[in-house]
Amino acid sequence: MVGCRVRLFFWLILPMCIGGVGFSWAGSPRYTFYDEARLLEVLGPNLLKLKLVKRDKVVVVRLIGVGSPRNRDRVRGLKSEVVSYIDSNRIWESSADFVRSLLSDKVIELWTRRWDRFDEKNRLLAYVMIPTASEGSVDLNGEIIRKGLGFVTRDYVHVTFVHYRELEEEARNNRRGIWGGLSIGTISSLSK
Repeated sequence: MVGCRVRLFFWLILPMCIGGVGFSWAGSPRYTFYDEARLLEVLGPNLLKLKLVKRDKVVVVRLIGVGSPRNRDRVRGLKSEVVSYIDSNRIWESSADFVRSLLSDKVIELWTRRWDRFDEKNRLLAYVMIPTASEGSVDLNGEIIRKGLGFVTRDYVHVTFVHYRELEEEARNNRRGIWGGLSIGTISSLSK
């Protein structure tokens, strides 16, 4: 019991108090620590095959709140110049490489909803936290969006929606990743 409280304080409460990480879902009673895991394979920027440490099993994880730049439903509403930029600059591959580089040889934490943990394809819906020695944990889901290597999704309810939309807007304004080939006029005319 004391170990759980220490873990809760160290990974969730302390970062929120000092303003370091600021996970918008951290205080929500809807989310809970699921397990630690190691990366086996990056199936897509928002789709991972992981080996659970304590449960000793393999799962496919779909990142909550992150849409892949290859997903037809995600790019359908974008202007043709954005879709062309994504294809010609291999953004999907860059995004998958980015995820691989962050997760290789690390033990990560999976945080899931207390209810409805799996999607219709029986994939675990999770936030992936990467513990670091110096700055607390890194929210992989948010980092993908902040780097402009994925979209904010609307298909699963997630408490990070507003925060992730801010990260996406920052990526657009700074022309990162997907948004790199856009003119200022195009960025301002995109729907929010």
